[in-house]
Amino acid sequence: MQTHYFIGINIPEAAAKELAEARGQWNLQSHKKYTRPQDMHITLLFIGSAEETQLQEAAQALEEISQAPFDLAINGVKTFGNPQTPRIIYAAIADSAPLMELQEKVREITRKFNLSSDQKPFVPHITLAAKWAGGSEMEEAPVFKMPSISFRVEEFSLFRIEPQNMRKYVPQATYRLQEGV
Repeated sequence: MQTHYFIGINIPEAAAKELAEARGQWNLQSHKKYTRPQDMHITLLFIGSAEETQLQEAAQALEEISQAPFDLAINGVKTFGNPQTPRIIYAAIADSAPLMELQEKVREITRKFNLSSDQKPFVPHITLAAKWAGGSEMEEAPVFKMPSISFRVEEFSLFRIEPQNMRKYVPQATYRLQEGV
């Protein structure tokens, strides 16, 4: 099996714990996978498999990204797929120009190295539950309560996906955002 990679923002520990606690209050039993707090992230760009030299060159080029840290806020809970049997339940991210700017910079750099395998529109989100387990459908429009959660983004990382490990997303390189840029 080939190793896959993505570029993303790791969710700070306190915010991730709050998200997991909110999800815990929903008593969900509808999905096969529930994202552990240490694996919560926002994917900026899914790469998939890549040649080592391409990956190393892209990792070095990502160091050139110049952007100041910024704040993000959770803007409710949404789903991907059929609302009654959703593939994914996620924490939606409030509109953020700095986040969109960072994602576009990442996309542009990876495109230079033919690593832009993901052509879907960018929908900033934090996956909370995945893979519908079957059984009875959810209500017409389930309401998932989510406290007001915000956090500061000070870095992003190139992650290796290790599905068999306790920590499924392992940073390979981390890039600090800098004040005054």
